[in-house]
Amino acid sequence: MLGFRFSLKSLLGLFVVVAIAIVLTTQWRYRGRLTTYFLDPSSTEAKALLASPLLAGDEVLPTAEYRANYRDVRWLFSKAEDSVALSGGLQADFDNDRVVIRTSEPDDLKQLILKMSEADRLEEDHGVIRGIAVDENDHPVANLPVDLLGPTQCLNAYLTRPDGSFSVPVEFTPSDDYTLRFRRSYAETYQTMPFSLGKSKREVVVRVVIPQKG
Repeated sequence: MLGFRFSLKSLLGLFVVVAIAIVLTTQWRYRGRLTTYFLDPSSTEAKALLASPLLAGDEVLPTAEYRANYRDVRWLFSKAEDSVALSGGLQADFDNDRVVIRTSEPDDLKQLILKMSEADRLEEDHGVIRGIAVDENDHPVANLPVDLLGPTQCLNAYLTRPDGSFSVPVEFTPSDDYTLRFRRSYAETYQTMPFSLGKSKREVVVRVVIPQKG
């Protein structure tokens, strides 16, 4: 009986040693990574980061700004343009994940925005990594390049918005080895902790803390 007790105690001690070794190895592997909080996509905090269309009331022509949440904004606009029978002129200016649309007819503008909103959703092998970047004082970090690293990469395509939020849509290869990279410059970059993308996890929402410059 005493021998059994000693063996059980030794086994428990071995488990503790292995667990500590795993923790230390993980900490060493991911040293220098950004503080990364993963949010539930259905949570109030995550939903508050979704952008909504904005109508401009001080423009000569009917004008609206649309920021894409789940899909590429150029794809959304092209799809909407193909499905709306325009009765007047149209101008579209793209920037980051945003398009500013001007039309000569208010109804055309409303229909375009409606069609884009309807198509801005996840389907098939498309996913999105979205969230917000803040500094150590909880202030938003704007205009920061955001790259997706992993089996499927998305480089030099997206920036954080003025409020620090961002959205990176992607047609992905399933993997547990994705990260986001934020760049102040090519010499000053930061990576998040790793995350998974797959058919059962197509939306990842993160809150990341960017070290203050200098």
